[in-house]
Amino acid sequence: MYLAGYLVAGFLVAGVYARAWLRGDRSHYVRTALVVTLSFACLTAPVQILVGDWAGREVAVRQPVKLAAMEGLQHTRDGAPFTFGGFYRNGEVRYGVEVPRLLSLLAFHDPSARVTGLESVPEADRPPVNWVRFCFQGMTSIGTGLALLGVWFVLAVWRRRSLPASPWFYRAVMIAGPLAFVALICGWIVTEVGRQPWIVYRVMRTGQAVTHAGGLKVGYVVLLLVYVSLACAVAWLLRRLSRTPEKVSAARHG
Repeated sequence: MYLAGYLVAGFLVAGVYARAWLRGDRSHYVRTALVVTLSFACLTAPVQILVGDWAGREVAVRQPVKLAAMEGLQHTRDGAPFTFGGFYRNGEVRYGVEVPRLLSLLAFHDPSARVTGLESVPEADRPPVNWVRFCFQGMTSIGTGLALLGVWFVLAVWRRRSLPASPWFYRAVMIAGPLAFVALICGWIVTEVGRQPWIVYRVMRTGQAVTHAGGLKVGYVVLLLVYVSLACAVAWLLRRLSRTPEKVSAARHG
């Protein structure tokens, strides 16, 4: 989550300055902002893939049914395939592109390893497969795209000692910010929905953890108002800084 935070914040902020760059602003302020934010984001993206690989292997061992839902794997099998795209229905993934043994390789670094399927537990103990599967594939697809964008940025800086020249790079950065946020939300859905119906895996069901305390509506309303107020304050502050960056910088150093 630390890495995801850097990734999302970096690309979101970089997207703002990428828009300014496309509109012709080549000032030192915009250039510095792009270098700092893209450095954080683009160097974090490949590391996030490595961490994701480790997390996936942990899920395969500790929450195998979640992994089965992520892939739509109905039956336990050795050398399990990985299926790109498609949707799960009646115990199988339809219209997907299957790569033999890839799931076993990704989950255990062994192309012949056994992967547990959904059939290993009763239907009542299985998460909603398509929700988990779509979010997982969306998260990994976006993450791969962000990593490739990071490679583009690093190669440009390394070869040319300057920011990339292509306008398509800055268009991609503008899109990368919202997509990084989508990937973050998809990751949380995979984590939380993929564990269902357990709130503590194989210990406590979600229904058993529901509180019966009173006054929750008032608390939620107050919490909502606090976050709306903070969002408005942040939006006002960012607009003020974006309009007079040089004046604000001079005031700080004056």
